[in-house]
Amino acid sequence: MEESLLEILSRYVSPRAAESLLGRATETRKPANPGEWARLVEGVIWPELRRLLPFQEMPPELKAWVREMKALAAQEAEGEEQEEEEELRLETVDLEDPAARTALAQRLARLEGVVGVVVAGESGREELFAGEPVPLDPFHLLLKRQGYQTFYGLLQNNLVAMRALGQGYIGLVARKETNVGRLLHNLRRLASLSEVEG
Repeated sequence: MEESLLEILSRYVSPRAAESLLGRATETRKPANPGEWARLVEGVIWPELRRLLPFQEMPPELKAWVREMKALAAQEAEGEEQEEEEELRLETVDLEDPAARTALAQRLARLEGVVGVVVAGESGREELFAGEPVPLDPFHLLLKRQGYQTFYGLLQNNLVAMRALGQGYIGLVARKETNVGRLLHNLRRLASLSEVEG
């Protein structure tokens, strides 16, 4: 960002003057993102440039650069908002409904790196494994005994991530190199019907 701004400023003043102008503008604090760069140009650099040269309005190249920075800032903000929304959006699941268990297991099985899924309620379970099934009930008992809601660990060459929901649980078995943060994020978004209603 700094280089492209310097390059544009050098079209109106000498490269040394452009560096000096930018240096003074960022003396106290260097902008950390595109939005801050746009504000710096509009609030500090442009008034200074206007004082030095006979410009009535911001030159087209500089104006285009500011517009680009604002667009980048808007995209970043949108991305952060989406992430926050995803974090906050809880999904209610009914572990006692066979159709709901099946649909959830199929969806979780499509997550990157996942090789096995167990969706277990009191009245039944849905298991999907790409290879040999991995018994996850012992982990669920451990989870309950320790009072944890979410848990992950390494089992042989696999990663196991689990979430206790009501009397049941959801377990994921994934390849060792899988992003565990993404798996846990998907599990933490799930809430049981009894928790939501109760």
